[in-house]
Amino acid sequence: MMKRDPRSTSSQRRMNARQRKKRRVGEFKELCFDVELVFRSPIDSEQWDRFADDLFDFLDRRHLTGGGFGGRFPLNETDGIITTYDRGSTTEEDREAVTQWLRERSEIAEVRALDFKDAWHGYNF
Repeated sequence: MMKRDPRSTSSQRRMNARQRKKRRVGEFKELCFDVELVFRSPIDSEQWDRFADDLFDFLDRRHLTGGGFGGRFPLNETDGIITTYDRGSTTEEDREAVTQWLRERSEIAEVRALDFKDAWHGYNF
């Protein structure tokens, strides 16, 4: 038996608010965004640890978190996802603040903050 996609409007019409909230669809959809970073020069694991500590301290102050960053050292570039700690969506203000903070870092040559996407159903693995 094939499962229905909870994002489809016909599936959502059959759900009550509690079900939509539980599945995080419809008016309960939560948005996140991806960030792509290019470093000025390759960084080693010690430099990455310092950078990552600073990044996650900054995100924590905004009640955000990130994941997926890293890679094989030395790192020339990396990417990851930015989302909120609690239920809810990241905002344009969050995306601008993260982008601005990253652009001010001496390690970073290029920053790209991508479009918002559904944090629960927006990824195809």
